[in-house]
Amino acid sequence: MLRSTYRLVNDASALLLDVPALVRGFERRTPGALPALLGWIDRAEALLSGHRLPAAADLAGLRARILAPAFEDARRRGDLRRRQTAAAVAALHDLQRTVQDALEPFSAKLRQARDLARQLLMIVAQSGAVRYDPAADLAAMIERVWALCTGHDQLKPLAAQLRALLSADDIRLLLAEEIDPRDFPMEMGLR
Repeated sequence: MLRSTYRLVNDASALLLDVPALVRGFERRTPGALPALLGWIDRAEALLSGHRLPAAADLAGLRARILAPAFEDARRRGDLRRRQTAAAVAALHDLQRTVQDALEPFSAKLRQARDLARQLLMIVAQSGAVRYDPAADLAAMIERVWALCTGHDQLKPLAAQLRALLSADDIRLLLAEEIDPRDFPMEMGLR
């Protein structure tokens, strides 16, 4: 089964955008900061594992460092929470960096695909071959644009490059994000 590069990048980016709030939680000594971080690690591990990325194991190792004080000498149990919090704060940057490093090749692929999609959309919009109908579904317009790109001899090479980077579903999601119907001429009689 093909995994969605588009969704991986969006979901991992959302996780990374949660890191400042996690840091603030520790900075303000919020009681829920440690459980929030452990929940974040669980979500990040699930995302990376779901895409079969070995960086999930790195996250598990960092989580183990945070949990390690719970398995130390019972005489030192009194300051367990403080030691776990210290381990969590020390691991936070490594956790963030692990997700970011795992994401980078996919982000680069998506950036390249986004540039190709923009080129294709600009060419199709300027050609006037696809017109915008405000009464029609945007998905139908995207299908018409993509059909033109894959069927037109001059656009096929760009479409093939885009297909080499992303799955068909990801391409449609990307086109939906990048398309601006105002760039396309309107259907006659709708102005």
